[in-house]
Amino acid sequence: MNVNDVIKKLKVMLSTEEVVETKFAEAELVDGTQVYTEGELEPGAILFVRAGEGVSEDPFAPAGVHETTSGLLITVGDNGEITSVEDKAPEAVEAEEKKEDEILMEEEVSVEVPEEAAPAVEEIVDAIAELIQPQTEVIEELKKELDLLKERFNKVAGEPAAKPVRNTFSENKAIRDEMFAKRMDALAAIRKSK
Repeated sequence: MNVNDVIKKLKVMLSTEEVVETKFAEAELVDGTQVYTEGELEPGAILFVRAGEGVSEDPFAPAGVHETTSGLLITVGDNGEITSVEDKAPEAVEAEEKKEDEILMEEEVSVEVPEEAAPAVEEIVDAIAELIQPQTEVIEELKKELDLLKERFNKVAGEPAAKPVRNTFSENKAIRDEMFAKRMDALAAIRKSK
């Protein structure tokens, strides 16, 4: 419940004013943005972007074509006004599915090496392994150093940052009372001597 809901309820409880409920059409865009309109999602309505908590007003949706997760294409003009709402064309959906299939097919492609080229491939693999070997040794050294640094950090992190502060208020009060008593005795001694 947000502040506006509380204010509406208080107005209803304190007055005889009739509250008019406003219906909203909400949608989620493919990028995860939440949008809504007052009333139905139709041309002529104003499309707002839900800004979240702490914002007094939600901004208008930017001009352009916005795709929802349900497959609607919402065309927005100036000041967030919806100019058209269309279902995504089935051809476009099929084209996207084909692209996904092509990507999957590309990932599954394996290369067969002819027998004549096998020795050359082995030589290349051995050469690459030789080039990588010094780097793997450096990586191992860095891992050991990182482990040592983590161990030292955890040791230091486990220690207290400073000496614990003791509550010495009662000791300070006793010292002040003692000094006050000494001053009063000194003043009394001066007064008696006169």
